[in-house]
Amino acid sequence: MSSSSTERPSSGRGATSRSPAAASASGSSTAATSSAPRGASAGGGVAALPPRRPEPPATIPLAALEILPNGAVSARHVQKADVAAELSLNLRDLRVVDPTFRNESPVVLARPTAMVIHLLHVRILVTASRVLLFDPHHPAVAALTPRLRARLIDAAHPLPFEMRALEAVLVDVCCGIRAEVGRLKPKVQAALDVMSKDGEFGGRGVTEGLDQLLPLEMGLNELTGSVGMVRTALNEVLMSDEDMSDMYLSWKSATGEERGVDEHDEIEMMVEGYLKQVDAVAYELGRLLRAVKTTENVTQIRLDASRNRILRLEVFLNLGAVSVASAACFAGLFGMNLLSGWEEDPHAFWMVSVMSVGVAAIVFRSVIVWLRWKRIFS
Repeated sequence: MSSSSTERPSSGRGATSRSPAAASASGSSTAATSSAPRGASAGGGVAALPPRRPEPPATIPLAALEILPNGAVSARHVQKADVAAELSLNLRDLRVVDPTFRNESPVVLARPTAMVIHLLHVRILVTASRVLLFDPHHPAVAALTPRLRARLIDAAHPLPFEMRALEAVLVDVCCGIRAEVGRLKPKVQAALDVMSKDGEFGGRGVTEGLDQLLPLEMGLNELTGSVGMVRTALNEVLMSDEDMSDMYLSWKSATGEERGVDEHDEIEMMVEGYLKQVDAVAYELGRLLRAVKTTENVTQIRLDASRNRILRLEVFLNLGAVSVASAACFAGLFGMNLLSGWEEDPHAFWMVSVMSVGVAAIVFRSVIVWLRWKRIFS
């Protein structure tokens, strides 16, 4: 009784002083009781915790590399909401740099405080004082990082910080699509050369060429679509004077003023120059696809010609069978158990044989003439 009365707290102010161990035990038991699901008994064992809900995509931090003008590179995990609040951007602007959205089209967004760029594998956010390179574990992005850093720390470069970052991205994208074309071009040409040889038509080499050409054509079509989207993104930049003026982030940061709408010569010449390179790659891809289509059409024509020859041979065989069948009627007539009066004639065999062959030849020739008159057979 005395021990239980000692442990029961009084209603006074000083009764709140309990030992830290008792307080922590009480707090843990209270938390465990509150976290238990409804309907679970307090003394009935350990209750199963409800499954955790997955975090919404907007709250998942994005892995990025931060590159500063002095060349310092640091790995970071940033929240889109924090970046949007810091740079006065909309969350939908940062959607294009989120690697979880793989189906986003390439785009270059110019905002008063930053450039948001997504071109093929590159997802980057550029400001006047830093660069955030997203999806750093991608092999192509990892290869871009040292080249981008070397261009950003180049003090002799005449362009400002943000333009150097944009130029590094455009150089990497153009080199990437040219390398992909260079990888596909010799394979396509080798397959087309095999299929173009007359001596091997219908052989094993042509079959292997057709098997190789299908995935190569699919690769060319996918690359053509990607190059077309990059071309569209660069064209949209050149079509907007306001966007090109907003890309002068260092100038606005130094002066605190907005740049004139028509003062964007450096950006325009840079984007236009790389757009011409993209156009050259698109033309090369179009030429390869036209060669593939031409070879496929020629192959189809040759296959049709082979089928026509087979059908012609089949027509001759069928006509021969009909002619022989018509001549066999005489054998059937004379094979009946009836007396015709020719049984004792020594010349009857030769006369009937000649007559049968003549009838077969007349039937064969007549059908050929009729087919040519109807323009069914040439």
